[in-house]
Amino acid sequence: MRHNRISFVILKSVKALKIIGFIIAGFILILVILLLSLIRPDIPVEKLMDLYTDESSLFMDIDGMQVHIKDEGNGQALLLLHGMFASLHTWDPWADTLSDEFRIVRVDLPGFGITGPHPKGDYSLRASMYLLETIRWDLGIENWTLIGNSMGGGLALSYAQLYPDHTDKVILFNGGRLLTSATGPARPADEEPETKDKTTIERVDTAENGEPNSANQLAVASDERQSLVLRALGSPYLRNTLSVLTPKFIIEASLKEVYGNPERLKPENVTRYYELLRREGNRQAYLNRRQPQPRQENILPELPEPVSINDTEIPVMILWGRLDSWIPVRTGYRLHDVIERSELVIYEELGHVPMEEDPERTIVDVRDFLMRAD
Repeated sequence: MRHNRISFVILKSVKALKIIGFIIAGFILILVILLLSLIRPDIPVEKLMDLYTDESSLFMDIDGMQVHIKDEGNGQALLLLHGMFASLHTWDPWADTLSDEFRIVRVDLPGFGITGPHPKGDYSLRASMYLLETIRWDLGIENWTLIGNSMGGGLALSYAQLYPDHTDKVILFNGGRLLTSATGPARPADEEPETKDKTTIERVDTAENGEPNSANQLAVASDERQSLVLRALGSPYLRNTLSVLTPKFIIEASLKEVYGNPERLKPENVTRYYELLRREGNRQAYLNRRQPQPRQENILPELPEPVSINDTEIPVMILWGRLDSWIPVRTGYRLHDVIERSELVIYEELGHVPMEEDPERTIVDVRDFLMRAD
């Protein structure tokens, strides 16, 4: 009797273990199916060209790439440079509005948009400056004003320090980097100015429909706001999944984080970011940027010696969305501190891409700066 009871208990235990095993296997199967459902293949560039090029598009053979460029309008030349994961289309409203008065040149930087990855994976400053100088030369432009967002802002300010004789003005949207030290007062990272002792102009726009105190509340909120996307991309394991796991809802969530007001995000912009990110090679190009690359023989010309931006007569306009969770607003204040001929405009309710989030408002401010005699 006792033996039968033990056997019964063993049989029940084995059966329970089988059930648990089936449940675990079911969960694993569901997880595998879920992950497979998130896989998105590359899109052939030929298909995207039908959607994202038009009669104003042209292609230049530069450093082994067919670089996608748009050149529209006449007048003073403006070079518009997009940020990470974006494309020249982020400036569409700008080209539509300003091409009646200015010559608007836009480019899909290597690794993004229609241009796609660099064949040698060279995303260095040297390669980027060679690209911009080749465009300027081939288009017959002597001088231009550079306008850049985020990564594009860094390239714009670097260009001005390397090629000041070809730079009229520089306009930075939530980005910029100095290649040389510039004199200016230092400020702790978490401190913002209360008074100004410089001759430059600073205009801080208040939040729309907000009470005076709401601007201060937004300032506090922006200091605490951190990008979940950047945190994820900081993990090598999560970052490496980017090359295959990029469903549209993740792209939409990421863009909503980039905008100060997610309600401003247009569905067609989500679709454009989503499809151009999947341009064959673009996702892997981003991963290559984050990984050490083997040294290769570089036949590109050497960069000129950079100059301090304060040793030039180049005016700089700095525009920043205070709700930027990618590059904090204090970076804009720091740039304004060290660049003597600079103006600063803070948009209280905008995020990392003010020129895309609110083109009408930002175009007015930039046009005023462009038309002003300095």
